[in-house]
Amino acid sequence: MAEMAGMTGTGCNKKQEQFSVVEYYEKMREMGCFSFQDITDMVGEPSAVKYLVNDYQRKGYIDRIHRNLYTVMDTETEQPMLTRYQIGSRLFSDAYISHRSAFEAWGYAPRMGNEVFVATQTRFTDFRYNGVFYRRTLRKMGADTEWVSGSLVTSLEQTVVDCLHNFEGIDGLEEVVECIVRLPQLDADRLLACLERYGNGYLYQKCGYVLEQLQSYVRLQEGFYRECRAHCASTVRYMLKGKEGLVYHKGWGIYAPYIKWREICGL
Repeated sequence: MAEMAGMTGTGCNKKQEQFSVVEYYEKMREMGCFSFQDITDMVGEPSAVKYLVNDYQRKGYIDRIHRNLYTVMDTETEQPMLTRYQIGSRLFSDAYISHRSAFEAWGYAPRMGNEVFVATQTRFTDFRYNGVFYRRTLRKMGADTEWVSGSLVTSLEQTVVDCLHNFEGIDGLEEVVECIVRLPQLDADRLLACLERYGNGYLYQKCGYVLEQLQSYVRLQEGFYRECRAHCASTVRYMLKGKEGLVYHKGWGIYAPYIKWREICGL
């Protein structure tokens, strides 16, 4: 093929070589994120793919994200064309953005962190790309997801439930609360559906307790809290390890840390 000859330096003139560059670059822009195999399928000449990848990387048209995954670059800004969340949700075919990263993708996190949580069944070692750590979390079957600005992200309700299920320490809980108070009206039925998929009585306790403390912001119907109480674990639970500094809340059968709710919500 004359086009392949141009890329391998066997006689194609400059005009033909530039045309091939534009053609493949535009296709890559459409894909945004792609694997080595995607490039092979695009070019159609396996023997030329390695050269093309190396050439495009050298010229700044594409960049390697992780292993055999690449992203197209903006040649003016020299930054990836995709956002960190778009990249994360394209790492694997079943991937989506979850937990605090989902709040960020939705635009309701008060601060942007330096990591992106990627939910997938595919095992991968956490890695860093372009200053961002991509961390794996287990994909939840049937998770409630939506497309947000080109990224597959957990719904607000799913994100609330996931975060209250997995927060770490009082600082982690306070971070979740900071996000929740910024959310628009949550759908009680979707929240309950997310809780039902977990099937965890303790999670009903935690969600019911925390959201009730924030009722002036979330404005959920009493029926939601009644349903949570109906599924609560029968034993008293502790929201944090250890018993020091925890306050017992009889209505939820839970020991929770003392949190300055008003101060957090006023941020």
